[in-house]
Amino acid sequence: MVTAQPPVRARIGTWPSRPDIAHLVLLDHNMVPRRHHVRDWIDEAHRRGARAIRTGAVFPRAAPAFLSAGFVEIDRLALLDLDLTRTTMPAPEAPDAADRLHRLRRSQLDAAARVDAAAFGTTWGNDATALAEINDATPHHRARHVMRHGDTVAFAISGRARTVGYVQRLAVHPDHRRGGIGRRLVHDALCWMRRRGVSRVMVNTAVDNTAALQLYDGFGFRRSADTLVMLELDLTCDPRPHRSPPSPAAT
Repeated sequence: MVTAQPPVRARIGTWPSRPDIAHLVLLDHNMVPRRHHVRDWIDEAHRRGARAIRTGAVFPRAAPAFLSAGFVEIDRLALLDLDLTRTTMPAPEAPDAADRLHRLRRSQLDAAARVDAAAFGTTWGNDATALAEINDATPHHRARHVMRHGDTVAFAISGRARTVGYVQRLAVHPDHRRGGIGRRLVHDALCWMRRRGVSRVMVNTAVDNTAALQLYDGFGFRRSADTLVMLELDLTCDPRPHRSPPSPAAT
């Protein structure tokens, strides 16, 4: 019996704060693109005038089509998994009254983006547009942030699709780390997922992000044997320009 493969679909936008880099996101992690799919995406990036095209996190089985088209690995991510039905979550540390969680509204995404850039740097930090896309990436989401002295200092965006949950983005400003804020944000997200019937939770983080790996380990997340990769193609060196539309037939 042949198992039907999901259709290969992707969204192409721009990399946060880098309009010259096209950002390619596969819309289902089960997709396995072929080389002709990748060539079509490269052509689209050329048409947009991009200098480079960069993928989001890609599962190992999807990477060969990109690598054969000239993409190179630029980052590697650990994939973590939690069985929420078998997990007894540790109680969060009692927060200071000033550190209670607030709903992160779209009007506050610029402030969250500044935290994201401080936490992850200009290369990997998200702008407000990218954070809005993360909010919309799943059918349901929860976004919370912590404010101190009127400024956002940490936030988390989580999502769920049926019984699968995702910790999509967690950022704590470097000046406010090691105070338990990240732990409280993750605890809040997992409690929300459990109330909504989520049984499995997934998150990814850089393989060398020791602090994040320890944080998720404390909640019972287990590291998968698979790692995710992010890939990039320098379009200024791509030997094949984008295909022009065929000329109309002479009459």
